[in-house]
Amino acid sequence: MKLKIAIMSLLASTILSAASIDYLSNNSASFFQNPSQTGKITVEGVFYNPAGTVFLEDGIYLNANMQNSLIEESMILKGKKYGSKTYAGAPSFNVLYKKDNFSIFGNASVIAGGATLKYKEGVAGVQLAGDAFNQLTGGRLGAKLIENNFKGQNRYYQLMTGGAYRINDKFSIAGGLKYVLGVRKLKGNASYSYNPLVGRVIGLSGNELHLDSERTASGIGGVIGFDYKPTDTLNFGLKYETPVKLKFKAKASEVKGMSVAGKPLGISFFYPEYADGAKYRRDLPGVLSLGVSKDMGKFTYSAGYIHYFNKAAKMDRFKYKNGHELNLGLDYRINDKFIWHAGFNYADTGAPRNTFNDVEYGVNSQIYATGLTYKPTENSEWKFGIAHVSYNSANGEKEKTLLPGVSLDKSQVKYDKSINVFTVGYTHKF
Repeated sequence: MKLKIAIMSLLASTILSAASIDYLSNNSASFFQNPSQTGKITVEGVFYNPAGTVFLEDGIYLNANMQNSLIEESMILKGKKYGSKTYAGAPSFNVLYKKDNFSIFGNASVIAGGATLKYKEGVAGVQLAGDAFNQLTGGRLGAKLIENNFKGQNRYYQLMTGGAYRINDKFSIAGGLKYVLGVRKLKGNASYSYNPLVGRVIGLSGNELHLDSERTASGIGGVIGFDYKPTDTLNFGLKYETPVKLKFKAKASEVKGMSVAGKPLGISFFYPEYADGAKYRRDLPGVLSLGVSKDMGKFTYSAGYIHYFNKAAKMDRFKYKNGHELNLGLDYRINDKFIWHAGFNYADTGAPRNTFNDVEYGVNSQIYATGLTYKPTENSEWKFGIAHVSYNSANGEKEKTLLPGVSLDKSQVKYDKSINVFTVGYTHKF
């Protein structure tokens, strides 16, 4: 007898290179040349340092970027690796009009979430579920995983527009509004074989479960920026993004063909936010970014700090600590046409180990980046960057379920990720 069960869902949460729980800080090619961007005055500052855009030359700027990522995510349980390898492409666009003391700008990008991930051999949680039922019966149930496969994606799309004003030669301010559309998808199923006689003794019956769910939400947030330029070679940038309230509603088709003690059991039992018609808040938190850059001869040195106010945000059923990022970088002007870049970014997501599961695991990370800028003409510029994102693998924690005596021992699961990135960007000034 086969029991088709999809107790655990697939990885839907990560990631192109998210350093927060959902947020992506890598919004342009320049980030994967040098992650320290907040204190710099650039066209990409439309996203990183909007107030600094008024210190650019007058003109119309169009900027387009494509981030290409090779992503590997894995869960290792009892020596077996449940993994997903995929390619993800994330475009972003900036437009800027600068005239005298004013600038007007816009940004279109993927602000949070990441790639579509496919676990062809399933996820560790499905195996843990079988282990839990075996332990409940002293091993007599003999539940054995036959097949499981999962697929999912989280993406948050942003449209942002605003403007900046230069108060004097040293100080400027900026403000804007952003619209965010969030989409979180989940689809999965699996198969077990087990002893039907023991199954009847513990009230286990049924043979098919399936979930195909899509959660959507939209919200509006604000952006505030300040830039202080005390000298021609020193600059400070600050940006604050307000929280974005997102109330997700799920639209799903689900087969609850399994029952325990007469009660139907499906994937949504473990992940109620994906049940058909379910409404849950999963906000994007407020974000504070600080940065500084200093020109010294042919070098520009930069540093930055980003703080994610996760504690104040409602994020499904989970409670997170505040997260942060620290970054350092340098740029070297080889000549009038070429600039070499390098940088480092450390991220603490603020995700406790008890939040790790097949749906998401926000392990901490380090980004090592370098790249080259080529300026063939006075009004055009190409940016190329490569980066490696190294994640700090970690085990989860044991989780109780609503079924008496059944728990999922995620402390046995080692969660890990690795990402390699190649990115390209182009800017033209009119």
